[in-house]
Order: sequence, then C-alpha cells, then structure tokens
Amino acid sequence: MNINLMQLMQMMKNPQHFAQQMINNSQVMQNPMAKNAIELLQKGDMHEIETMARNLCKEKGIDPEQAINQLKMQFNQK
Repeated sequence: MNINLMQLMQMMKNPQHFAQQMINNSQVMQNPMAKNAIELLQKGDMHEIETMARNLCKEKGIDPEQAINQLKMQFNQK
C-alpha cells in the first residue's frame, strides 16, 4: 500500500477508520513501530503518539514544532 502525504492526512481525519485500514494492511502490521502507534491510537493515547512522533522527528533531524504546524495547515485546507 503506497500512500502519499495528502492521502494520509485525509485518512487521519477519521482515526478509527484509519486504524482499521492500517490493521488490515499486513505490510504495516509487520512494522513494530507502526503496530505500536496503531495500538496507541486504538487506546486513544494521544500523549504517547505525540511523544513517538516528536522522537521520530528528532531522529530524522526535523523540527517537531515546524512539522506540527505544517500538518495543522494541511488539515485546515479543504
């Protein structure tokens, strides 16, 4: 399943639907980090998801605040 960023953002507007689609994707579920993120999403543990995302940003040399602001701008667009 190849998903571009815009498709991912559209899917995230409905977290339960997004989680179900990811659970049904065997390639995603073979990734331990993705599996953990989906489990956190199902539990509604947004704090841990945010922590995970911030850590990933730091590992990749991305400013977490800038990434969050970019995502917020994308979600506000129709």
